Amino acid sequence: MVNSTTSAYRILLLEDEVIIADTIARHLERAGHTVVASPISFSEAVAAYRADRPQLAILDIRIKGDRNGVEFARFLRQQPDPIPFIYLTSQTDMRYVNSIKDTYPSGYLSKPVQVGSLLATVEVAMHNHRSLNVAAPVPQATVVLRDGRHTHRLVVADIAYLQSRHVYVHIYQRGQDPLMLRATLTDLLNQFGSAPFVQVHRSFVVNLDHVTRYDREQLQVGGTTIPISRGRRGQVFDRLEKHCQHKGTPDSM
Repeated sequence: MVNSTTSAYRILLLEDEVIIADTIARHLERAGHTVVASPISFSEAVAAYRADRPQLAILDIRIKGDRNGVEFARFLRQQPDPIPFIYLTSQTDMRYVNSIKDTYPSGYLSKPVQVGSLLATVEVAMHNHRSLNVAAPVPQATVVLRDGRHTHRLVVADIAYLQSRHVYVHIYQRGQDPLMLRATLTDLLNQFGSAPFVQVHRSFVVNLDHVTRYDREQLQVGGTTIPISRGRRGQVFDRLEKHCQHKGTPDSM
């Protein structure tokens, strides 16, 4: 019977004792898993892995032949996308266990195998494997700006452009109302550091990531047309060209 609280996995079972292998396979399949292969040697295990691409392997450490389950574990770890594996052993001496820890197994099962321990170890191994392989979200770069009374934390990628008006700077952000600060464009550019901002006019700074079109006279940021000063064209075009190459976009938009 499939347990609705767990997932079903494709499992390779390396065990050269047929009765033990059949018993373990029966327990796994009753729980909803699929035993894709039951090799009894290192070479058979390698062939089965390449043919069936299991999600998890259960490995008897001592199998017949010149190469054992530990060596197959090392083979698994050398693959481009290593799968987790669980050792199956009748050896419970800690010195023996410590000698194979450098293969980083996802668990150990002692013979004779208990059904509850088998299924729980499989589930924990797969859960940990998924958790380790989930890409951590890349934190968004932010900038902290103060206007005397309030502190504002802005996501840099959301800032489209800045416009200077007298002693104030208006900051235009994606999907938000403009923010007005008493500051200069130079002060704000210094706070942005290496972010992709460039001053294109004495009154405008733009985020190059938001530029959708440009020519010698002006550039487009969303629905806003922003002029390019004659004296700044060289610097602006140089930054635009390098930015386009870095982003893999055409030089002309």
